[in-house]
Formats: sequence, structure tokens, C-alpha cells
Amino acid sequence: MNFSRVRHFCSAVLILALLLGLAAPAPARDLTPREEAALFSYTDLGKVDLSPKQVELEVYVSPSPELAACRRMIAQVQEQVQQFYARLGVYLVYVPAGPTPGPLAPTQRLRVELLSDKEWLDKSFKAFEVAPPLRLRFLQVCRDKCAYSHVPLSVTHISFKRFEQAQLSADPKDDSLNRNWLANLLIHELGHLLGLYHAHEFVNDPIPVRLPDKTPNFMSQKIAFKKTMGFVEFQRLLIHSYLGHGKVYQQYQAVGFDPLRYLELVKLHNGYREPLSQMAKMAQRVKKGSPKTFDDDDDDDDDD
Repeated sequence: MNFSRVRHFCSAVLILALLLGLAAPAPARDLTPREEAALFSYTDLGKVDLSPKQVELEVYVSPSPELAACRRMIAQVQEQVQQFYARLGVYLVYVPAGPTPGPLAPTQRLRVELLSDKEWLDKSFKAFEVAPPLRLRFLQVCRDKCAYSHVPLSVTHISFKRFEQAQLSADPKDDSLNRNWLANLLIHELGHLLGLYHAHEFVNDPIPVRLPDKTPNFMSQKIAFKKTMGFVEFQRLLIHSYLGHGKVYQQYQAVGFDPLRYLELVKLHNGYREPLSQMAKMAQRVKKGSPKTFDDDDDDDDDD
């Protein structure tokens, strides 16, 4: 199995929004520049209520024949997802899920939909408000994607067919690894619905891609088939601040739960820097006189 392909399957809401021009930044509502800077600064998260939080979760699996394997696997991974979030002090309560979502709401009731590819595309078009003339462009952008988390809608859409075909092993001896990967995908996507961004988003924030013991951060792109994932205390604080309607929730509320605008303001008011693009890395290597092939990726050197 080519584990390096995992990077193509984590949510890419920000890239998609930029390429489609569907999420143009808007000023934070009713905030002066000074108020905005104070609200989005992580220097002080204020008092964070770390008491256990309960969140209802709908998990809907389409009846499409494409999801036969998913229906066999899903019951086996739901407890694994619950156990991971219990470590964060978040208790997921599964509630019945039909084709029509229940009363979803940020911090209260979330939904994960595992869909056929056609259903996934149709719902993605609708969620991103992709007009017909832009749909071909959308298809090009999401060619290597299988999941999108829509924070304003409290929903994650997953194309199980794309995930299965590109990522899962057909070898029966890898069944447990496949289940780990599906559980990890669900855990990761729920992280977005609980207010978290990718671990690789910035190079100088408190969220590492890997923990000191090399355990992958659950919001990183290094989670394929891993039996164990971890998190840092800062992520636990962010989640509880969000679920407890503290400062992080107020940040999202101020930008209408738009993750693109949220990240833009977090970056601006905390001095965070984005990682270099692959082209920029290549340019640096050439300048130093030690170019590598374009396919070289230092981040993949220690993948299993």
C-alpha cells in the first residue's frame, strides 16, 4: 500500500474555497480592530471549562450498494471513535440517523454522512454553493479528496467509494488496519466540527504534526492505518473552549463559522506562519545547491 497518498484525503475546505472563490473573507461582525485582535489572540484563552462535555452525533450510512463494506465496518469503529474523544473529555452520544438530518447545531448535535460518490458530489455542490458553470472546476479541485467537513452546517460528508478504492487494502489480513483507518478518518473529521484546524496549518503554533514520542497528531495527515493517535493540551483547551461557548466559540461565531476567515484571523493576530509550498522548498534547495527530485518529500521519510 502507498501510504503517502494519505495526504490527499484529509479535508481541504480552505484550498477549495480559495480556488472556487466561494468564501471571500468578510470582516468580523461588529468588532473594532482592537476588539478583533483581542478576540482572536491565543495569548490568553480566558477561563476554559474543562468539565466533561456531551455531544450528540448522527452517523448516517447511505443504503447505496457502494457502501456494503462500510456498513460492515461502521459498527466496529464507532466505539473506537468514542474512546478517543473520551480521552479529550468529550463524550459522544450516538443518536438515530436517517436520510434527513435531525436538529443539528454547532457544539450540540453533529452529523457524519458516509455516501455514494454521486451523493457526495451532489451534497458537496450544495454545501459549497457550487453553481453549474463551476462544477467541472470543483471536480478538478476535489479529484483526490474524499471528505469535507462543513462547520456552519455541523456536517461531514464522506465519499466512501473514493476512500475505499484509493486507501483501503483488499487483503483480508489488513481488515484491522482498514478499520483503524476508517476510525481515524472519522475522528479527524469530527475534530473540524469541534473547532480544530489541521496540525500542519502553521509552522509556529502550539500544534505539532507529531508528538514527542512520534505518535501522529489526530489532526495531521499522518493518520493512515495508525493504531494510536494523540493530541496536545492546547487542542484539548481549544475543543473545550469551543464546546463550552468560550473564546474559541466566540471566534467562530464572529465569523459566521467560516473556517477560512477564522484561520485567517488566527494567523494574523498570533503571528503564525504557513509552511512553505513544495515549489518554494524546491527553490530553496536549488539555491543551496542541493536540489532533489520534485517527488522527494522529507515529510514521508518516516512513514510506515
